[in-house]
Amino acid sequence: MRIGIFFLAYCVCSLFIISSCSSDDEVVTPVDPVVDETPEGYALVWADEFNGDAINFEYWNHELGDGTAYGLPAGWGNNELQLYTDQAAHSGIDKTDDVSALRITAVEESAGAYRSAKLTSQNKISVRFGRVDVKAKMPSGQGIWPAIWMLGDNIDEISWPGCGEIDIVEVLGQEPDRMYSTVHFTNSENSLESIQGESNNFGDLSTDYHVYTVEWTPEQIRFLLDGTMINELDIEDDMKEFLRSFYIILNVAVGGYWPGDPDNTTVFPQQMLVDYVRVYEQVDFVAPDAPALDIAEETIGQILEPNIADHAIQDGFDILGNLEVLVWGGGGEPEVGISDTAVEGDSSLVFNFQGGNWGGGYIKMQDPADMSAYTNVHFSLKLPDDLTDAEIKLEGPSTDAAVYLINYTGVDVGDGFLEYTIPLADFTDLDVSAVNIPFAMWNPQNSAMEFVGGEVLIDNIYFD
Repeated sequence: MRIGIFFLAYCVCSLFIISSCSSDDEVVTPVDPVVDETPEGYALVWADEFNGDAINFEYWNHELGDGTAYGLPAGWGNNELQLYTDQAAHSGIDKTDDVSALRITAVEESAGAYRSAKLTSQNKISVRFGRVDVKAKMPSGQGIWPAIWMLGDNIDEISWPGCGEIDIVEVLGQEPDRMYSTVHFTNSENSLESIQGESNNFGDLSTDYHVYTVEWTPEQIRFLLDGTMINELDIEDDMKEFLRSFYIILNVAVGGYWPGDPDNTTVFPQQMLVDYVRVYEQVDFVAPDAPALDIAEETIGQILEPNIADHAIQDGFDILGNLEVLVWGGGGEPEVGISDTAVEGDSSLVFNFQGGNWGGGYIKMQDPADMSAYTNVHFSLKLPDDLTDAEIKLEGPSTDAAVYLINYTGVDVGDGFLEYTIPLADFTDLDVSAVNIPFAMWNPQNSAMEFVGGEVLIDNIYFD
């Protein structure tokens, strides 16, 4: 489950470290569809069978909210719609059908308001090489996005994808017969690289339990479903992320750029049931030392100067405090720079969008500010000729809202810049008493509604 791209430095010392293909249309029925015995050549070193009456918080944590509490854009960087909670309605132990299982339930509490749960083993259970088996039954439905995955323990030291991501299985609910297994990492060109395999060989994954597996050595990562290999990849020299330890994540998201949003065919509640999570190490295996972390080598994109956001803010408008610029996306996020073409002062901020996919850039305040005394936000943009629309977004720690540039007319202020004035009231549902992202620009498009690239110059942001 890709968590997006951003220029933040996110090491957590593990409390418990375990050393540990293409699809076709023919449905495969394995002789033994669910493997419950210890695999040959492995020894079990940790497991949660979910046989108790409650979730074991010696192993698991809840992550809560919409991602902003963890330094991510609202929607967990993927434009997801759900809020994660620790309420019993959204996660717990289910004892039905002769199985005691972890239950993660996605619900629609009111029109367009979704709740679900996300459990992680961060700081509690870590894996480094070996094998992980997860026996689970998937949910289904348009916009339902279950995932069993892992992130590098050093995510608090280096931003994604430099920490590495291993997606054991993801399912898009509108295609419940198709699974995806993926890795994300920073390649030798400081760019995001993803290697994905998929299969639709096993029928509807929401009708029964299946065992989803990753086998992991210092040389290779293999993904299996019920013992059948789905994806196999070699760990190359620029994939040092996968020579370090990872923690486990179980969640059900609702909506997002990849699955799309729920529609009138989506039935709620939807739940993922997890019978067990088991971690094995290879017998007689001795793990090599983990490589030293090189932040500059393994961080995606640019290392930005601390005060680069100031080039976009009106001189003297200092209520916003200390600012940083961040970007996020699926390949369409902008590179950031400075231009000496400006309408105010001697420079402006540049978002050079890559086009071809979703993405955005945003300015973030160190501390939220009360903007309720203001009526409008102003900003000046110099746009590529073929850019006709984009999302302009304001956010707070708990709320966010977007408007579309096509609905506003800019005033020519010279040098190709247009000044836009947008009432704060247009940002419906935004809590203006706590704003920490006073400007964001996402997903520029042309008149054919295609993601478009090009340089956008941003200047003279202020509120009145």
